[in-house]
Amino acid sequence: MRKIPATTRLIGLLGAALSLAALASAGSTTARAEVLDPSIPRTVVVGKPRGFATAERVDPQRSGRSPSRLPFPPVERWRRNLGGSIELPPVVDESGRILVALSVPEVVAMSSEGKEIWRARIGSAAAIAPPVLTSDGTLVVVTAAGVAVGVSREGRVRFATPLGMRGRDLDAGPLARSDGGVVLGGRAIIELDADGAVRSRAPLPERAVGALLEGPEGTLATGESGAVYAFRPPGAPRKIASFGGPLRRGASLSGGRTLFAVVGGRSVVGLDLPTGLTHVRLGDAGLGIYDDPITVHPKGLAVAATSTGLLLGADASGNEKIRIALEKGADAGAAAPAASASFFGTGAERPSPPLIIDREGRIAFARQSGRVGVAMPDGSVALAGERMCNGPVALQPAGEDKLVLVCREGTIWMLGK
Repeated sequence: MRKIPATTRLIGLLGAALSLAALASAGSTTARAEVLDPSIPRTVVVGKPRGFATAERVDPQRSGRSPSRLPFPPVERWRRNLGGSIELPPVVDESGRILVALSVPEVVAMSSEGKEIWRARIGSAAAIAPPVLTSDGTLVVVTAAGVAVGVSREGRVRFATPLGMRGRDLDAGPLARSDGGVVLGGRAIIELDADGAVRSRAPLPERAVGALLEGPEGTLATGESGAVYAFRPPGAPRKIASFGGPLRRGASLSGGRTLFAVVGGRSVVGLDLPTGLTHVRLGDAGLGIYDDPITVHPKGLAVAATSTGLLLGADASGNEKIRIALEKGADAGAAAPAASASFFGTGAERPSPPLIIDREGRIAFARQSGRVGVAMPDGSVALAGERMCNGPVALQPAGEDKLVLVCREGTIWMLGK
C-alpha cells in the first residue's frame, strides 16, 4: 500500500469538508425556497351574493324582479333622514339591512327596523357609482376620486384600490361575480378580486351606460350608441350586437338571452343575443318617453312606465298585456311634460325610478310627482302616498311584504303591509 503524505491527507480532508458544507448550503437554500408562506391563511367566500337586492335593479341581470313579495296595500312603517342627500339606489342584504351611499363620502347601514347600525367614511370623495354587495357581503363603491372602496359587514374599510381613472369614467353599475370579485365599468372594464386587487383591465370602444350585466358570454356592457359588448378575460371586449339606436340607462336581461332597453327614449326594444336580431316590444304611442331601464315580468313581458304615468307591458310579439294608469289622466293620451320631451332631458324634470315587480306580478312604482304605490295584476292600484318625497331615487325590495324607498333629500321610507 502506498503511503500518502500527511499534507496531502490534510488537503483532502479540507476539500471534503468544503464539499459537504457546499452541499449543506445548497440543501438549505433549496429548503428555504420550498418553505410555504407562513402568513395567516385567507378565506375567500364565493357564490351568488346574498340579499333581497344585492345591486342596482335588484340582481346581476338588472331585471327589477323582486325575490320577495311586495306589500299590498303599501303602508308606511318608518322613515328616517340620514343627514345628507342621496343620489344612488341602496342595496339590501339577506338580513334586511339597508346600505346607502350618501352624496358625502359616507356609507350608512340601517337595520330593517330603521336603526342606524354603522356609518363608515370612504375617503375624500363620495360614491359615484351604485353600490354592490359581493359574495362575502362586502359593500363595494367607486368614488369620484377613482377609488374602489370595500366596506365589511361590520363597517370596516377592507380595501381602497386606486383605479387609475377618474371616477366619472367608471360610473356604470358594478357587477359582483360568483368568485367573490367585482367588475367595474365606464370607459373601461376593470375586474377586482375578493381583496380589491386589480385582476384585469381593458378599454371599451365607447362609454358604457347603465349597469354591467352577467351574461352567457361573460360581462355584458351597453354603450351610448346602443352597441353591446361582451368581456371575458384575458380577451378584449368585443362587440356582439347592437340595439340600433342610442341608450340612456342601459339594458335588462331576460332568460339569459334577451336584452331589453329603451332606444331613443321612444321605443322598448328586445335584442336576441344569439342571433343579434332586434324587435320592438312597445313603440312610440305619443304618450311621452319611456322611463328606463326596463323591468322583466316573471312571464317574460317587457314592462315600463311612460313619462306621463302610464304603465305598459308587452309580450315577444309586441302585444300589449298590461295597461295601468299610475297618474291621474295618464290613459287619456296627454302629451308628455315639456321638460321630459327630450330623450336626454333638457329641463329640471328627471325620469321616474324604474319599476320593481315580484313573482306574483305586483308592480311597485315611485313617480317624480312623489306618488308611490303598488299595482296589482288585475289593474288595481294602492297608494302609499300622493307625495312622499320631492325626488324619489329608487325602490328596492327589502324582505317579504317590505319595500324601501330612498329620496334625494336623504330620507328613507320603509313600506309594508
